[in-house]
Amino acid sequence: MNDLDGALKYLSNSGPEFGPGVSNHGPMAAEALGQLGHTAAIGAWVSSYRKVLYEDTYGRFQEITHDNWRPALGNMRLLGDWTEFFRRELDGAAWTDVLARWWPRLLPGFAAGGGHGVIRTGHAVRMLKESTGPWRIEELARGLGYWAARYQELPEEPSTPRKRDLAQAWEAVPKLRSDQGMGMIFRIRLETIWLEPDFAPAVDSLRPDDNADRALSRLTRAAAGSYLTDDHKTPMAFVHALTTPAAVRLVLPSLPTELHWPSVTAAVRFSAAIRSAYGTGQREHHPEEPAQDYLTLAERALATEDPHAIKYVEACRREDRLSPDPSYAIAATDWVRRCETGSF
Repeated sequence: MNDLDGALKYLSNSGPEFGPGVSNHGPMAAEALGQLGHTAAIGAWVSSYRKVLYEDTYGRFQEITHDNWRPALGNMRLLGDWTEFFRRELDGAAWTDVLARWWPRLLPGFAAGGGHGVIRTGHAVRMLKESTGPWRIEELARGLGYWAARYQELPEEPSTPRKRDLAQAWEAVPKLRSDQGMGMIFRIRLETIWLEPDFAPAVDSLRPDDNADRALSRLTRAAAGSYLTDDHKTPMAFVHALTTPAAVRLVLPSLPTELHWPSVTAAVRFSAAIRSAYGTGQREHHPEEPAQDYLTLAERALATEDPHAIKYVEACRREDRLSPDPSYAIAATDWVRRCETGSF
């Protein structure tokens, strides 16, 4: 099982979530391990991680079709039906065609599963770009199915004048500054954004950029910076403010150009929602240790066995290579240290 396809097969009888709604990170982290050069460790890691997962919950209740799909969005009870629908879609057309057709339909529900519908889809796309195979196609069906079943929208204000660059829009995002009455599971916490009237105008003031990759780099750099300098009690949330837009980058080359900027704005909205829902102010970052090189960080992340450590190091390394900035390695070092010490 020391390969990605074997890992996907081994994980195929596990459900998409476990515990109080925690997403199954197995396929995503296994793929990231390979990207980090630790393919030989995939089997042992997956065997250990599988022990915490639930058995699959892909029951069937209602056949989803091209005529009735819209009302089925956001219905987790129909997860099995959504996954079967995407299996049929992928059986009848090229995976790139299915992706191009359904990405814009699912994009308004970007926050699905705390962004993990998007992240799982992104990792599946990168797998398929390397090589196609039945378990990789199945993983894309599961990623899209999970996204559709957990579909969750965030506030929008389309009439807002688009006059700010990304840094200005990011700083304009209001922070709820309170834990009162909030859950820690992302989908519950993000619902509180609807109570903040200034959120949508701040995000929708973002001025379009004709270079989506450049905009994503600015977003992930802002997310790494906020991980370090926003006052918050939940660093894990800020980890996802970076890994989710980084997953969007994996998909963009497989999408029509006209979907690139809408994908960026959806990613900005999600990462800004994380900042708004979990941030409480500003702080000065005092590193517990100097930034480490990514080879060392990858080895340390693997040693923790924590999928969030593995995925964050891989995403930070990739983003740093595309648009170098010290904040990526500093944030990755801090997060790995937290995973080692249990100080999430």
